[in-house]
Amino acid sequence: MVNLKSVQESNAALRFTLSSQTALFIGATSGLGLTTLNEYTRHSNRPKVYIVGRSDARLSNIIANLEKINPQGSYVPIKSEISLFKNVDTACEEYKRKEKTDNADGLEETISLRYYVRMRFVQNLLPLLLSSPSPRIVSIHGAGKEGHLNEADLELKHSFSMANAAMHTSTMNTLALEELASSHPSISCIHVFPGVVITPAFATFSEDWSSPLRFLFRRAILPCAKLFTVTLQESGERHLFHATSARYPPARVKDSPLGGVPLPNGVNVARGADWKEGSGCYLLNWNGETVGDSKLLEEYRKREMGKKIWEHTQEVFDRAEGKA
Repeated sequence: MVNLKSVQESNAALRFTLSSQTALFIGATSGLGLTTLNEYTRHSNRPKVYIVGRSDARLSNIIANLEKINPQGSYVPIKSEISLFKNVDTACEEYKRKEKTDNADGLEETISLRYYVRMRFVQNLLPLLLSSPSPRIVSIHGAGKEGHLNEADLELKHSFSMANAAMHTSTMNTLALEELASSHPSISCIHVFPGVVITPAFATFSEDWSSPLRFLFRRAILPCAKLFTVTLQESGERHLFHATSARYPPARVKDSPLGGVPLPNGVNVARGADWKEGSGCYLLNWNGETVGDSKLLEEYRKREMGKKIWEHTQEVFDRAEGKA
């Protein structure tokens, strides 16, 4: 486990290591994503931050707070409802357009947001990632929760359940990111399981319950659950560490000799998804340690499932665009 003191030491060094970085935050208008965004802003030197969200009012409030946290930063809202590919494409085009000037998809929504939408962002922004001196992708979902895919029904059109969706999209995220890191070794790819984080959603989770059940949940179950959870603050700090530390370098470091913020004393380069040190794709538990079923993933590698998942993903994109 990477201790929290080392995480905080690395984060504090960010402003002295990297300057004027550009970051794109998706799904960061509340909870864990927002906390990570706040931590990034707090510890960065003249950052330029794009925030994708669906509410103008919410984006305005977030940006006003970021300007208080770090007045030297530049904060750009991108309004978009990203559950549809066409909106992802529009958001990506707006992002690319602003970067240049300043220097119904047929899927179940849960599956789309947990996997396909993420890969659509990656696909569209891959040229910018490849031109970056230290590109890194962090997908916060279900690392270590991989399982056996239903290869005959990758979209779960005929076998959907919440449990299947969680396992399926976790596995597809891992395989796709491994394939991406293999094809583009200058990009560091990270898939993280954040643990159980007490987000604002917990406060509204029981609103529709009867009064006795709501009382029981809020006064008994929730306080006990907090003993086994990660606070929003700690989670945000840890995810900033995942996104910036040299503990998780790409397989082939490009311009930066360190591949991220230099490692604090006692912290070593992590083992990748293949359990080899610094191999470029990392499956992390909430505490920054490597997880994953090595036997299962090795079986998938031998069968080139990562490549098959990318091909399937492209077929889904083509179908949504009317190309198939």
